Amino acid sequence: MISHTWLLISDSALPLGSFAFSSSLESYVAHASKPALSARELVTTFLGLSLKSTAYSILPFIIAAYTNPSDSAILDDELDASTSCNVARRASTSQGRALMTVWDKSLSASLAASDTEERQWVDEYKHSIRKGEASGHFGIAWGVICRASGLQLEDVCYVFMFNHCKAVLSAAVRLGLIGPYHAQAMLALERTRKQIQAALTEGKKISVDDVGQTVLVLDLYQGRHELLYSRVFNS
Repeated sequence: MISHTWLLISDSALPLGSFAFSSSLESYVAHASKPALSARELVTTFLGLSLKSTAYSILPFIIAAYTNPSDSAILDDELDASTSCNVARRASTSQGRALMTVWDKSLSASLAASDTEERQWVDEYKHSIRKGEASGHFGIAWGVICRASGLQLEDVCYVFMFNHCKAVLSAAVRLGLIGPYHAQAMLALERTRKQIQAALTEGKKISVDDVGQTVLVLDLYQGRHELLYSRVFNS
């Protein structure tokens, strides 16, 4: 049976501001060679690249933050240093800080594990953010809060990657690239499930010392997002 906790944390209505970010899809489409690919083909190609990028640059930090939550502030600093694109950094910290706020104001009293030490890890990370010792990156916040909620690591990683898929496809719908029914069809595809699983398998092999952007062009698109003449999203 699906836990009540997962239904809360994985809810797309969670006020993280994710709707304001396209994970560089908007810039990717704007810079695409036309008419080389159809809109659907562009989204399909981008989704695969974005999953791979996330697996190699963010997933190892989620695992590390979940496994060693007492080192969250240090891991946050390392993630910040490994994020070369300012636009991507702002998107990550905006959602991470929002998740910490949701936890503090709405979820902690009900979802926090009975272990006092696990609650303390979240509080220490929160204080580090407030003191400016940590930036509050989304991946770190996700790992720490899921650990404090008593969720299993395998599920923590899968839901994060699946939510990333949903966010990308939601952005594609709002950009008019695909329709809502096609977005759901893409989520349901066996190919998408295999892409997520492959990304998880690769990401779990990597330590935080070896993370990096494996799809370099995504950082270029992300960085050029602010130069677009008109734009819908913040990234």
